[in-house]
Amino acid sequence: MSLYSSIIIFLLLCLVMFAYIVLAKKFNILDIPNNRSSHTKPIIRGGGVIFPISVLFYAFFFEFSHPYFLISLLLISVISFLDDIYTISSKWRFLVQLIAAVLLIVELFNPLSFYCLLLIPVLVGVLNGYNFMDGINGITASYSFVNLITLLVVNQSIGFVENDLLLVILFSVVIFSLLNFRKKAICFAGDVGSVSMALIVLFLLLKLMLATTNPVYILLLLVYGLDTGLTLFTRLIKGENILNAHREHLYQKMVDISRWSHVKVSLLYSLIQIAVNFIIVYFISISEMKYFLSLLIIFVLYFSYTFVKNKIDKK
Repeated sequence: MSLYSSIIIFLLLCLVMFAYIVLAKKFNILDIPNNRSSHTKPIIRGGGVIFPISVLFYAFFFEFSHPYFLISLLLISVISFLDDIYTISSKWRFLVQLIAAVLLIVELFNPLSFYCLLLIPVLVGVLNGYNFMDGINGITASYSFVNLITLLVVNQSIGFVENDLLLVILFSVVIFSLLNFRKKAICFAGDVGSVSMALIVLFLLLKLMLATTNPVYILLLLVYGLDTGLTLFTRLIKGENILNAHREHLYQKMVDISRWSHVKVSLLYSLIQIAVNFIIVYFISISEMKYFLSLLIIFVLYFSYTFVKNKIDKK
């Protein structure tokens, strides 16, 4: 992609973002605060619609060879955006997520096998887990930026996906960050942002793992995975409904109890994932002991997570 093309696409995405802000204000697409919210004033929601739009832009301007992924992304973005506006039944959202997961598998695996179907609940779980983590300013934007940059770096040597696709998606994350990664956010990603970004990252990660036959790259989602997985496990042990909204994630406790700012917590999560990514890419992925080292880093983060959460809970 030339510099001229990059500038044009970036400016077009800026225009789309500006247009959405205007329309969202006009039609009251707002996140109204409640007792579980971290904000006190209504904020525009659904700003993450810029993420799937960036993929559409890429498909329009460049040769695009991932039709099932695009259909999957559009389906899940539409249902998520409608949920941001009207609140859609969880049954319909779950059905569309299943369809999206199947389409993603069809896109990535050829030939298909029975074992591919085992990935469906994993994919749906990651989609929802990514969404659960979108609860404070900047966390979706900064965390996604870290992983997209990591994938861009890896792509220079492995070439598992079109470089321009990564760049265009990164443009959308940067533009959204200007409005969200701040003390007083102008807009939130909404379900459309967090779920669509989850699908995008899943597509890229699976492409990378298939190209390298190296599963340790899944640890690029380790920080989110630990917080989501351990929080859901704890709630299940307590007999709580895991589908009900809550503020039990560590990042939420750091804001609500420890009184850290949204930006500070988002930065912390992203910096930890940067450190993990660096170790994965430059050491673990090329080591003959990659599985042992992967388990080691999981245990280190697990015990660190548990220590910090227990300390906060005692306050």
